[in-house]
Amino acid sequence: MNFPILVIKSAFRNRVRTVLTSIGVAVTIIAFLFLRTFIAAWYAGAESAGADRMVVRNKTAIIFPLPLAYASKVKNVPGVSALSYMVWFGGYYKDPKQFFAKFAMEDHALELYPEVLVPPAQMEAFKQDKQGAVIGVRLAEKYGWKIGDRVTLTGDIYPGEWSFNVRALYTATSKTFDQQTMYFHWTYLNDALVEEKRDQVGILIFKVGAATDSAQVARSVDQLFANSSAETRTESEKAFQNEFLSMSSQLLGAISVISMVVLVILVLILANTLSMATRERTTEYAVMRALGFQPAHVVRLVLGEGFVISLVGVALGVGLAAPVLRFFADLFQRELGPFLGAFEIDPKLVALAVAIALACGMFSAALPAWRAGKLKIVDSLRRVE
Repeated sequence: MNFPILVIKSAFRNRVRTVLTSIGVAVTIIAFLFLRTFIAAWYAGAESAGADRMVVRNKTAIIFPLPLAYASKVKNVPGVSALSYMVWFGGYYKDPKQFFAKFAMEDHALELYPEVLVPPAQMEAFKQDKQGAVIGVRLAEKYGWKIGDRVTLTGDIYPGEWSFNVRALYTATSKTFDQQTMYFHWTYLNDALVEEKRDQVGILIFKVGAATDSAQVARSVDQLFANSSAETRTESEKAFQNEFLSMSSQLLGAISVISMVVLVILVLILANTLSMATRERTTEYAVMRALGFQPAHVVRLVLGEGFVISLVGVALGVGLAAPVLRFFADLFQRELGPFLGAFEIDPKLVALAVAIALACGMFSAALPAWRAGKLKIVDSLRRVE
């Protein structure tokens, strides 16, 4: 019998324990991949933000509006190629718990997002109807809405009952663009407000001719409104989104720590199994030594067992990770839209997890292997459990 076969047979000598240990390794691999993918997906939306899109908001806080007059001034700033604006509407449909994003937008706002696809005929119907609304296909699927349906929202920021006609459904080529959002005419909202609240916008969105000019254009815009009653802060779309993500930095830090703790658990699982196996076979190792096996052979045998058990667990974990994460990806997409970006396994992350797991297996086997190599033949043969 050659040595690799001996290692494999030794690893599966106690099959129940080996299988259970391998399952434990698989679970830790899946947990590690899930947590690290969660963190990566959290930032995916910001990472995929348009490099040439800029956002202008009130410098004090985003909850404070900007005068509509700012739009024409920003549009004339050198480097600005296209501009639009939006207002967060708030409100709810039937039940306050049924949340989805709602924006009152300038009619051409979605043209700044080439990843958004709206059938031309539907977009034209939207523009012709003052109460028209453009709705994401996932939102329409969730509530069973179709073209021509009438939807009534209850406002909170803007109190009252607001009725809309579903005139267009949009899809997106990017998984990070929310397809559970509702857009409607800013003019519809503005015309219904009292005089002192009219002609205000939440944010201005514009494109720059070249992404390399973004910083200079941002400074020019902010200088334009310096020392005014509503100073501005202009930043890239990525920076704008990262501001919201930064609010959850402590949560992400905790998740990152937990992913490291999972690896510690992996080491403990393997170390416990290999320690028990080594202790149980003390006499057996002594017999092997008496038959001519060297201490190095015993050490390699124990290390090999740790590697084999880790390898089986890794194979099982990686094989199950894809369907498990796909299930959660569909769940998050259905319930949270693109809030977690593209929840997909990165092949580099899988390679990292495999390398770490196998290294943990060898590390866990190191101490039991060292002890097994140090066993004295006479003392080991006398040992009684």
